[in-house]
Amino acid sequence: MMLNDSSSMRTAVAAKIPHGRWLVPLLALLSLLLVGNAAAQVPYDHERWIGTWEEESGKGEIYDFRFSADGTVAVERSTGIQLAKQQFRYRTEGSDLVLSGDPNGLIPELHSIRLVKAGEHRFHLSLSEKQVINVRRSFTVLSWLHAAFLFGFVFALNELCRRWKPAPYVLYFVLPFALIPLFLHSGFDSAFRWVKLYSAIVGCIFFTLVRFHGLARFGWARITVAVILAVNIFEACTQDFSNHQLPNTLNAIAGLLNIVTISRWAGIKRDEEPPHDMLWPGMTTAWILAYDIWNITFVYLNFPNTALFTLIILTAPTLAALFIKKGTWMQGRAYVLGIYMLYIFSLKAFVDNTLNISITLPLPRSDAIVMGMAIASLAANVLYAVLHFRWRFTGKAPASLQVGQSESVIG
Repeated sequence: MMLNDSSSMRTAVAAKIPHGRWLVPLLALLSLLLVGNAAAQVPYDHERWIGTWEEESGKGEIYDFRFSADGTVAVERSTGIQLAKQQFRYRTEGSDLVLSGDPNGLIPELHSIRLVKAGEHRFHLSLSEKQVINVRRSFTVLSWLHAAFLFGFVFALNELCRRWKPAPYVLYFVLPFALIPLFLHSGFDSAFRWVKLYSAIVGCIFFTLVRFHGLARFGWARITVAVILAVNIFEACTQDFSNHQLPNTLNAIAGLLNIVTISRWAGIKRDEEPPHDMLWPGMTTAWILAYDIWNITFVYLNFPNTALFTLIILTAPTLAALFIKKGTWMQGRAYVLGIYMLYIFSLKAFVDNTLNISITLPLPRSDAIVMGMAIASLAANVLYAVLHFRWRFTGKAPASLQVGQSESVIG
């Protein structure tokens, strides 16, 4: 009788509301969804968990867990150029989770593995004595919002460093050393990350000295800028070659072509007009785009855990050099990288230890995507190299495309 009265009341209320005939089925559907969600229990009421691992060399892995209420978990492991997928079952033992699956599957190391509860929203996944992975909750929308924020953050701070002279001194001369106590709690314990941080900071300091302390008038300083760029690319090429995989080899060849087409470094100078940028007038737009394609491919092939962030920190200085002030790409590339490294060292301790969430977001990965990116990288750099050396040996160059024939691309 009570149920009938309740149903009659909902119908009566719906009848008084314009188009109220739609309200009853909508409420019924909402009730079903709420009941379904209440019944669909997953570990600690969260479906997606992500764990990342970084070797001493910096190479990364991602374990992406998607739990279902039926007792199964779909796992994707991104490592190098490979994406492995496998379905497991899970059960709870106390506060831990135990996985079971085919020991001969694509991710055999997770068969009979235990995810040990290590905090309110964190598990430890111990694959070996030296490989203990922290697995944390992942929120896809939050990760994309963070990526959008990161782009705006590094773009804005790069512009601040360009336009306000004290900014680079605070960011690169003071903070990297004042924040060392915080950095020690970041969780970055590999030498690779620390070398990456302070090598980026040294580059930022050097370029700031070029801008404001007259180093640009010295030939050794100008060639040092070019050498920093070339060495950075060459180190990545050696890592690609060492993997002995076809996509890595193709991309390494693209990187070598990118090095040999660096040109007109003798034209690097300090802009005498405020804000006194370090300018590389001979740094062409086509070379920058070829570099960006090569670099994102390199990181995608070797560091799946940072591929999205790399795309962001490559895009920011490129857009600034194309649409705000041409000739500033090298300065912006260094400044943005320095800002990013300071950001992740400062943020990681808070995100990992306080929020206990993962902000890593794996990019789509497949054999076709991997090979397609490697081919695109090689094609872009081969094309640019052909046009560049055609100009160098014959003096012929496309009228609408800068390949080094003009020292000034500042418009």
